[in-house]
Amino acid sequence: MHNNLLPKLVTGLLLLGSLHLYADDPNRSGSAVTSVAGESWLSHLHRSFGDTSMGKTGRLGPAPSEQEERWPAGLLASSGQEITLRGQDLYRLNCQACHGETGLGAPPEINSIIDPVRATSAALMLDRMKKRGMEITPAAASEMAKQAQSSLIERLHKGGKSMPPFSQLSDEERHALIEYMKQLSGTPGAVQVTVHESSVRVGELIVKSTCHICHDATGANPTPAQLEDGEIPPLETLTSRVDEAQFIRKVTSGAPVLMGTPPMLHRGRMPVFYYLSSEEAADVYLYLSNYPPSPLNAEVSPLAATIEQGGGSGLNAPPTNSSPQGSSAPAPAPNREPRAFAEHWAVALVLLAVTGFGLSVILLACGLVSYQLSQPRPPTLYSGEPALAMPSNAVSAGSGVAGANGRRR
Repeated sequence: MHNNLLPKLVTGLLLLGSLHLYADDPNRSGSAVTSVAGESWLSHLHRSFGDTSMGKTGRLGPAPSEQEERWPAGLLASSGQEITLRGQDLYRLNCQACHGETGLGAPPEINSIIDPVRATSAALMLDRMKKRGMEITPAAASEMAKQAQSSLIERLHKGGKSMPPFSQLSDEERHALIEYMKQLSGTPGAVQVTVHESSVRVGELIVKSTCHICHDATGANPTPAQLEDGEIPPLETLTSRVDEAQFIRKVTSGAPVLMGTPPMLHRGRMPVFYYLSSEEAADVYLYLSNYPPSPLNAEVSPLAATIEQGGGSGLNAPPTNSSPQGSSAPAPAPNREPRAFAEHWAVALVLLAVTGFGLSVILLACGLVSYQLSQPRPPTLYSGEPALAMPSNAVSAGSGVAGANGRRR
């Protein structure tokens, strides 16, 4: 029996390892969530907010006289369930702030994505060359399309002269995004691909692909006078400037900002991201609360910063409103643990239970093996083994029988 236990033990250990790896992946899309780091893309390019079309949606928030009734302060309820994103959603979260809803961009600063994406189709490449009076073979068109596909993937991963890199995208996310870009550009053969994300991963994508265009990761909280002079609050200060409900309103509808000396309400310069839902804006707030930028993150790679901070799961204290942007000081946010904290504990408890069960199975198996080995083995006579010694009286009796038989013969 104990000879059959070893394969079972090995299978059990492999099963436990696979369960651990599955539970340890927070977003199931192949990328771990990390804090945002470093200067904004505009700072990297040495451009001011007024000299660029990047990150601008064409809509601004209301003027002070137009503002609606202030939203109630506090945190919004959330299901915390896994989110399914289509390629269209990934385009909204990562690309639309610069390239627009149609992908045409804002030339000459921001190029259209249409032609580079259409170049990935061999059929469109053949048709294009034919219209230009250049005859090429289908094999040559296919090779050119493959090169265009590789160039598109490389541009997404490494960026370009004026385009930031999107290295935060996983292979699955990049594939789903490119398939939607093919659909958007009218490229034949496009298919819809979906990915499954956590709420905090959705917030990470928006922050790194959209917010980080204009906002530095870290820095001092600007005063109203500095805001009037064009200062942009760094990302690490946003959760202390407003609560979650105010943040959602600012992102999705816009809100006046206190600026100048003396401070007065003015129409904000920040574009309104009307194409983001309230839940997606809440995911941004969740991400910034649970993975806050820090000077450490700005100096080392995100992976090293995550290791240094214990996996990036540290939490901030509830936000305080030191420089409110609304018409009045917001009420303190309820002291509620963020969703991701509960998710981390749930995963930890599951791993603990699975590990305890695995150890119990191993101990039970070891006990069975020890019991089997400790049992006395029955005497058996194998060929080649010496015969067992017989009692002397048995030998004598045998000798007597043999002698009698010999006398009979």
